[in-house]
Amino acid sequence: MVSRNTSSAYGSVAKWLHWLAAIGIFMLIWLGLQQAGMERGPEKVEVRALHASVALIVLALMTVRLVWRFLNGVPAHPDGMPGWQRITSTLVHWGLYISVFVQLISGAITVASGGNPLPFFGLFSIALPIVENDESHEFWEEIHEFSWIIIAVFLALHVLGALYNHFVLKNDVLRRMTIGVPKGP
Repeated sequence: MVSRNTSSAYGSVAKWLHWLAAIGIFMLIWLGLQQAGMERGPEKVEVRALHASVALIVLALMTVRLVWRFLNGVPAHPDGMPGWQRITSTLVHWGLYISVFVQLISGAITVASGGNPLPFFGLFSIALPIVENDESHEFWEEIHEFSWIIIAVFLALHVLGALYNHFVLKNDVLRRMTIGVPKGP
């Protein structure tokens, strides 16, 4: 398997970064919803610490993924794809990138403005240079609590678009991020 992207398919690096980030994002949504329904106490503190730890991994993956995308490019849209689909695809991809970074950064600022460092699986903590401030904490917490909904909408559009391309248009859009594009004759 080729590590770099080609004009028709994603390479192994992009695929690994995509799927690891996707797993992490789904874990974060699940952990976030779990803790939202929990009462204060040690169990909620544990779930929050796990949520923060996974978020740091996703932040690293997404940062590497974005750098890889700029340095490596992406496969071209399929031949014959209408302009509106090309624009929609691009907007959904960038909407996902932006909303995920807003979510991750707002979560980190929420923790820091609440006077806490960011824990990483009990191994160490990262103290951000942000002053504890209740007003700031509330603001960033609201951004964090709302932005997952935007991510969920973009994720749904992303998945539906991939499935539409695969099953209705019968092109290689989904295959290029999964099993690969079949070689021509």
